[in-house]
Amino acid sequence: MRAVKISGLILAGLIAVILFIGYGVMRSSLPQTAGTVTLPGLTSPVTVARDAHGVPHISAANAQDLFFAQGYVHAQDRLWQMDFNRRVGSGRLAEVMGPAVLDLDKYFRTLGFRSRAESAYAHLNAEAQAMLKAYAAGVNAFLDTRRGALPPEFMLLGAEPDPWSPVDTMVWQKMMWLDLSGNMGTELARARALMALPPEKVASLYPTYPGDSEAPLPALADIFEDLPVKQLSEGFMREKPAGYGSNNWVVDGSLTTTGKPLLANDPHLGLSTPSIWYLVRLHNRALDENVVGVSFPGSPGVVLGRNDRFAWGFTNTAPDIQDLYVEKQVGDTQYLTPDGPADFIIREEVIKIRGQADVTLTVRETRHGPVVSDVVSAARDVMKPGYLLSLRWTALDAEDSAAIGIARLNGVQNFEDFKAAGRYYFGPQQNMIYADVDGNIGYHAPARVPVRRPDNPIGGRLPSPGWDALYDWQGFIPYEDLPTRYNPDGGLIATANEKIVANGYPHFITRDWSLPYRGNRIRHLLRSGAPHDTDSFVRLHMDTVSDMVRDVKPWLLALAPQDNPLVAALKAWDGDMAADRYEPLIFQTWLLTFQEKLIADELGDDLYPLFRRLKPRLLKSALYWSGPMSGGQMAGDPVDTDAYFALPVLDKDVSLSWCDNVTTGDRAETCNMLVADALSETLIWLNGGDVADDNVDKVLDNVLNNVLDNVLGKQKWGDSHILTQAHRPFSQIPLIGNFFHLKGAQGGGRYTINVAGSSADPDTLHASGFGPSYRGIFDLSDLDKSLYIQPTGQSGHLLSPHYDDLFPLWREGRYIRIPTNSPVPDGSSVLTLKPSLKPAP
Repeated sequence: MRAVKISGLILAGLIAVILFIGYGVMRSSLPQTAGTVTLPGLTSPVTVARDAHGVPHISAANAQDLFFAQGYVHAQDRLWQMDFNRRVGSGRLAEVMGPAVLDLDKYFRTLGFRSRAESAYAHLNAEAQAMLKAYAAGVNAFLDTRRGALPPEFMLLGAEPDPWSPVDTMVWQKMMWLDLSGNMGTELARARALMALPPEKVASLYPTYPGDSEAPLPALADIFEDLPVKQLSEGFMREKPAGYGSNNWVVDGSLTTTGKPLLANDPHLGLSTPSIWYLVRLHNRALDENVVGVSFPGSPGVVLGRNDRFAWGFTNTAPDIQDLYVEKQVGDTQYLTPDGPADFIIREEVIKIRGQADVTLTVRETRHGPVVSDVVSAARDVMKPGYLLSLRWTALDAEDSAAIGIARLNGVQNFEDFKAAGRYYFGPQQNMIYADVDGNIGYHAPARVPVRRPDNPIGGRLPSPGWDALYDWQGFIPYEDLPTRYNPDGGLIATANEKIVANGYPHFITRDWSLPYRGNRIRHLLRSGAPHDTDSFVRLHMDTVSDMVRDVKPWLLALAPQDNPLVAALKAWDGDMAADRYEPLIFQTWLLTFQEKLIADELGDDLYPLFRRLKPRLLKSALYWSGPMSGGQMAGDPVDTDAYFALPVLDKDVSLSWCDNVTTGDRAETCNMLVADALSETLIWLNGGDVADDNVDKVLDNVLNNVLDNVLGKQKWGDSHILTQAHRPFSQIPLIGNFFHLKGAQGGGRYTINVAGSSADPDTLHASGFGPSYRGIFDLSDLDKSLYIQPTGQSGHLLSPHYDDLFPLWREGRYIRIPTNSPVPDGSSVLTLKPSLKPAP
């Protein structure tokens, strides 16, 4: 026994030594942030002064050195993130992570982001190429001169980063298109639903924007004959994750306390650790010019922020710039076009796999784009022989000049410069707002947006026959016709992914506008709360009142059993979805349960999981037409249907047709019955009970007796609504993941200004993975009073004090300032980058 104890002590000691050494090695990978570093490639000294939050103030004598230093600093703080993202976009992840990610590599090799990025770089002007070359030289200077180990992720995977190139930056920019312009999953989900339901019911799942009209969906058989659209869609179909979007707004001096504009922006994206954004100040000493805001690690310049004369912000328009085409194969090497058979464009891609032999992938392309069905096994396995699926997407066009647009944007001096920079912005289309120190405000939405023929019966809603020219794009919206506004009457501009053009606008942009709940509330609060200052804009950013709740709740409560204690609890609720409130938990669970009862029976077990996202207009319509009506008002509980947040309902017959459960034979259900059943199941779920059709009544009897003690006031929205900012890829690894990702209770919801995700999957119910990825507020009376925050920390290094120090500020609605009145902010650590006498390699 003594020997065992001694052996155990020796083993414990060895483990302690290994951990100590491992910790020491990882500590050695932290970057140098003070002192002097000599680097080849610089032409003059550069100062990098990091403030108390790790935000670098980079001051250089010229633009080349400035971008060089930005590349160096990005590599210091975010090297793993940069390398991981370029590997994903280039289809090279299997090199370090093995065969588990081979399908992902095949997908990105098929899209050809790397080769498209190379073509795009060749189309850039000398100014943009010089910027990208300088940035890449700075990244490589860090790789060549660093001391100590690589960041922990590289050590854990045994990986080494390759030198950085300008094309790597272009690949990363292509990656952003995936979040901001992907709607092919929606095309296929709509097609799959159309195989199971009548067109009018599918249309109610995807209703037109309030006030818009659209031609009825065509019957698939009329267009596709015997094509395997049903099977095809099962391989690709996904609804776009709920909540993606953004807010921005700007007011002129007539609505502020200073008489100068205020501008706010908060882009909503999937949240990860580290953040997609990196705060930075860039100071060109020769011109004495500053640009401040958020940058992408891997790209030079500032994407969102301000310079010394103006501020800007973006939101997404969700443009329909993807179309899927069903192609008829002709023999082994050709496919059918309007002009007859044509040869596939074929390229070979060699994929290296860690621990295994290389794999060669044959990629086929048609005149529309890559054949994506070749690399999605679920589609390939069920497709009828002779049919393929190709993708037309503006992101894959060779002449992408967005990098020029970003470079020009940083130097804008007036609104004409702002619009001129937009000419180079290839996409995806953004709502760009503007404010300058002279008091002007404006808006512009540049990008390439395709034009489709007016007699095209599909109009981008479904996969189209690739052999018929009727469905081909006819060019792009002329730049002069893109939406723009300058100093509008009323003194405000606000966008929240809702419709941005008036009825009668001659071009189609998208049908995937967000419902106007967020945008309407922003405009309402801007008008009612004037005059504004930065404090009032902070309150708007953090607002968690849901106008969707206020719109739907009265109709839901009117159909509910009035003696249920949850109904009484919700009646007085104002729709605030704060993390410490219990009402959002009740309402969200109830509404999701009601929706499942409403539509799951007709969609079926296989299809419904892909349609779980809340559909407020359909739910409101079914409730509205089922309720006690009196001249358009709800009897006994008046509802202000003229309120700014109230949306029109859908067709009565279609709405009510969902209420009956088609699986129950002769029994006819009503929405009143579904609401009551959903409420009972919600009550049981909140009490931790299991819900099954044969035990609801029994469990409910026990629950009702103690609901006030067990539910109301004790379970909060934030107890279930937990945000996880996942680390890529280590959040997926048990034990290790908890060290890398950030978690915490989150308030808000999909339709609040302070937006938040909320999963409808029963296994992760109410969990969130997205929200405001950055918040910025800009005071044009004194730009140094502007406010910034991002949701993690500046560093991607697990052991850095700046790995997560901004997370609590972001959650609590606090911000930091990044002043430009001194090259070196007070209390900062200063690193000087000195040019080497040796030439750059």
